[in-house]
Parts: sequence; structure tokens; C-alpha cells
Amino acid sequence: MLVEWVLGAARTQPLTIAIEDLHWADASTLEVIQLLAEQGPAAHLLLLCTARPEFRPQWPLRAHHIQLTLNRLSARNVREMIAEVAARNALAGETVDTVIERTGGVPLFVEELTRAVLESGSAKLAEREIPVTLHDSLTARLDRLGPAKEVIQIGAVIGSEFSYELLHAVHPVGAEELQSALRSATDAELVYVRGLAPDATYQFKHALIRDAAYEALLKSRRKELHRLVARTIDEKFSALKEARPEVLARHWTQAGETESAIAEWSRAGATAQHRNAFAEALESYRQGLAILNLLPESRERDVRELELRQLVISILQIVRGYGGAETIAATESAMVLAHKSGNVAHLINWVNSRSASAVQSGDPCAAIRLADQGLELAMREGDAVNLAIVYALQIIARYYAGDFAESEEHFTAGLRFFDKQFSRVSLGPIDAFGWASWNAWTIGRSETARKRVSQMRACANLSKPYDVVFSVWYDALHHILLREYEEAEPLATQALELSERHRFSTVFALSQGVLGYARAQLRHPDGLELIRQGLNASLQGGSRVGMMRYAMHLAEVQGREGCLADGLETVELALQRDSEVLAFRPEALRVRGELRLKQEEVDLAEADLRDAIALAQKLGAKAWELRATMSLAQLLANQERRDEARTMLAEIYNWFTEGFDTPDLKDAKALLDELAT
Repeated sequence: MLVEWVLGAARTQPLTIAIEDLHWADASTLEVIQLLAEQGPAAHLLLLCTARPEFRPQWPLRAHHIQLTLNRLSARNVREMIAEVAARNALAGETVDTVIERTGGVPLFVEELTRAVLESGSAKLAEREIPVTLHDSLTARLDRLGPAKEVIQIGAVIGSEFSYELLHAVHPVGAEELQSALRSATDAELVYVRGLAPDATYQFKHALIRDAAYEALLKSRRKELHRLVARTIDEKFSALKEARPEVLARHWTQAGETESAIAEWSRAGATAQHRNAFAEALESYRQGLAILNLLPESRERDVRELELRQLVISILQIVRGYGGAETIAATESAMVLAHKSGNVAHLINWVNSRSASAVQSGDPCAAIRLADQGLELAMREGDAVNLAIVYALQIIARYYAGDFAESEEHFTAGLRFFDKQFSRVSLGPIDAFGWASWNAWTIGRSETARKRVSQMRACANLSKPYDVVFSVWYDALHHILLREYEEAEPLATQALELSERHRFSTVFALSQGVLGYARAQLRHPDGLELIRQGLNASLQGGSRVGMMRYAMHLAEVQGREGCLADGLETVELALQRDSEVLAFRPEALRVRGELRLKQEEVDLAEADLRDAIALAQKLGAKAWELRATMSLAQLLANQERRDEARTMLAEIYNWFTEGFDTPDLKDAKALLDELAT
């Protein structure tokens, strides 16, 4: 909304936005800036941003971006700046020379040191009287404020920006005395003011000024003031407390009030997560964990730590993926603590997280063993949410293992727990319906698959981007399975855009693969590269489970483009590496058979196709069996073995009771008719 609003204004008339100090920007602000920076060519918009040298933008530099390194001011520039700051107050030549030497061309130091000299009341000072460092200069200027110094220091404790109302509540002196002190600070240009007291807001001119005021306080006094600020916000500023819990959390932390700090960091994380600000949520939860570690070891502390760790893991699963190294490491740490605590609910969470990571790592057998443990624990505990999650894991793990019948059974058993009002963090009902739809298609029930996709879309909470992006991706891949590429392309595009916008790296890579395959089937030239990018990104993110699916897509397109050797190498690698992921293996064997046939390796091709059919029959994968049988029937027909081809194709075709409007069954019927003539 913000991006569209800005671009709309820029289309009306040219617009410039200046943004200072990107090195202090929060994740959500950087996200808005990135979107504006990337979409700037679409409107008359100039973004002018400043940052310290250590800042690295999270977006790649594009053709319409220019990065400038600002050097220190030259002696001539410094002399001009001194003249502008001093205005009608001419400084002695030797004083100007000393300022030039001391400041080293740093603009803030030039300005502050010039003001320090002016405030001394003398145009000419001895060299020893001029502050040597910027910090010394700022400290000297603060000392000259007199009674206003204490007011500025309390403001520095509150933050880089503070309201008159909060300052007065923390420092309850007379209104006239307080306003006089603040006027002194604004006249000295140490702080800027917006509005009129008591509705005024003050902001330090520079972070270094605030730092100098803050560091001049004794540590004990800082701690006392932070406690006073926190208590004041907690008791008198309910709106600020509710809207910005991280502010209160920071003050309790600096005050050394551990319990209050942990509670507020947890609340800050939950607030950020509720508004889908996952980076901020992760940071808040981690702050809470860091403070929790200061508490002495106890069973109660372990339970609280596990609760926070589980929240961290749930966010990592969203932003890093289940198979990401960071997610797995966090899960392993929680595992040790969960076993130590003996808490059933936390053990379930750990087992579920490990099972999900095992799936993504391409080890569905281990995922099933863990999901079985999770189901046993969840049934003992009886919590509906945990049962919904563990049944979803059973559906997913068994699907990838090629255990389609068991996947169906677990879907049926878990159906009563897949309520659309389920408060979902990562895994939930849309995953259950999504994978169950693919499972239904695989076993030859395409109408059931369509119904489940509709149920999945209905379950998605439209206020949660993670729900929306995954529901769209599931839908896109369902259309890929049906060979409905024109329907799949816009859905995959939407999933890609949403996942890029919200930085969901796992689904971004998955969406690239789906979009690439859809576009390749529609004869778009970028399809092949998109599949390759999605496959590589998935592997880099630790997600191996979908490698065979995307590898066989890549191999198929490579073969069609005439790159037979590349295609065979791609599918061969997938078949060797992912021996336990049986869900797509029959189709991968079929693709290899088709590629070998193009190389005129007829016997090897026929062997692959027969292996594909046999494996599909063993797994009950009727959709894969139909495709492999069509490929083999065509090969046999070309060898004048039409009766054999027709008999085997008719047998699998006659098994189906639904989905006769799908491309696969239409093609099978057309081939049967051709073989009958």
C-alpha cells in the first residue's frame, strides 16, 4: 500500500524522498525502500539515501541506481562551513586553522566545534582550549547548558526521540522550568522540536549528541532512569505500551529488571509476528532468550526457554525454511532442552520440527519415524492444534516416501482437526489440504484433488502472507500436475512476487521452479533458466526433498531444447541422490526413458518405462502409471506391437472413474482410438 501510494504520487508530479541513516533502519522500513528502489523507473521518483560505509543494501544494485562514496570535506569546504555556521561572528585565523586541523574534514565535528568556540564567547582561543575530539566538543557544549543538561540527559535515556509529555512525567518539574530548559537545548541546536508543548516532540540532532548526553550519566543513574521511564510508560502511557512493546522491553532490559524485560520482549515478538514483521519478531524473541539466560538454572526457566525457542524456530521455518541450517541448529538446541524438561507439549513441538526438517532434507523415512513419535505423544496429550500439525506432517512425509495409501489414511484421520480457524504459525490445515490434493491426484482421483484445493484456499487466512503465498503455490503446482500450464503461470507468478516481497526464501525458490516449468511448457524462453535458478536456490537453502520434481522438469525441458546429454545428466543425478523420495520416482524414470528414446537407445528406454510402470503400480500411483504406460504404448506402436500397446493402455485407462476432462486422460483416449484403427 505504501509503495503504491508513493508511486501514485510520483506519477502525478516528480517526487524526491530523502532517507537518512539506513544503517539504523528496521527490517520493514528497508523492505519498503527496496520495493521503491526496484520500482523507481516506473515513476518520476528520486530516492536519496545516506548510510555509513558499513551498511550493505539487501537489494542488488540495478542500472538505475547510483552509489556515491562521500569523502571528508576539503580544507576549503571546512573554511566555507565555518563561515556559514559562524555567520556574522568572524573567528580568528589561527582558530579557524585549528578547527580545520582538529576536525579532519568530518562535517558534524566542524559544525559542533565551531559552535563550541562561538559559545565560549571569544573569537580567538588558545589551541589547548579547543576540544581535541568530537566527543570532547559535544561534552563541553552539554556542560554549558547548565540546568538544561539534566533534562537533555533524561531525554537521551528515553531515546533518540521523546515527547514532552513523557519527559515531563519522568521529570516532574514545573512546566515553565522544563520548557525553558528545552528551549536552551533547541537554541543550541542539540535537539529539534516539532509542535508546541505540551504536544511537542523532540529529536536529537545526531545520534552522537544523544550518546554523549547518555554516557555522561553514571551507570547507576542510567539504570535508575531506565527503571523510572519503564514504570512511567507501563502505568501512564498505555497507548505507547500497546503499540511499541519493544520500547518498554528495552527500558526494562537497561534497568536490569529481568522478568519484566523477558515478558515485554516476548510481547514485542508476538506483536511483530501478528503484523507479519517476521524479522522484527525474530529479533525480539532472541532478545528475550538472551536475557532469560541470565536467570539461574531451574525447571521453570527451562520451560520458559523452550517456549521462546519454539517461537524462534517457528519464525525461522517461515523465513529460512524447514531445511535451513539455522532452523536445524535451533531445533537441535531445543531438542536437548526438551528432553531435559520432560515436558510433553515441548517434546511434541521438537519432534514435529525435526520431522519437518527431515522432510525438507530429503529423508522422508526419518521424517515418518519422527512423525510417528509426534503422533503418539500428541494423542496422549490430546491437544487439537498439535494433532492437526502432526497429522499434516504424516500426510507430507508419507507422500514424499511414496506411501500414498497411508497418506490418505492420515488425511482422513486428521480431517476433523483441520479447522479453517486454526491459528497457524507454519504448518497447518492449508499444508494438509495442499499435499492431500497432490496425493489424491497421484492415486488417480483428480476430482477429489480439485475439491481439496478449494478447501485449502478456503483455509488460508488472507491476513497472513505466509498462508496466502503457500496456498497460491499449492494451487499452481496442482495445475502443473494437471498439465494446465496457462492456469499455473499466473498463480506461480503471484506466489513468486509475494514470497519475494515478504522474503520467504524457501517458497520463493519453489515458485521459481513452478513458474519456470509453466513458462517452458508455454514456450517462453526464460523457462529453463527459472527452473535452474529455483532448483539451485532450493538446494542452497537446505531443501532437497523437491529436487527430483524440479530436476525431472529441468531434464524434460533440456531434452526438448535438444540438450539430451544435459537432460540425462540432470535426471540421473536426481535418481541417484534422492533414492528415498519415491513420490516422483516413476515419473523421473519415464522422463529418463523418453530422453533415451530420443538418443535412439530403444532397449534402455523401454526398460526405464517398464520400471516406471512397475514402481507406479507398487506405489498405487495411477497418474504416473498412466503417463508411463502412454509413453511405452507409443514406443510399442512404433515397433508394430500395437495390440500389446492397446491392451496395456486400455487396462490402466479403464481403471479411472473420474478426471476424463484432464489432458492426460484425453490423450490416453486419443491414443487408444488411434491404436484401435
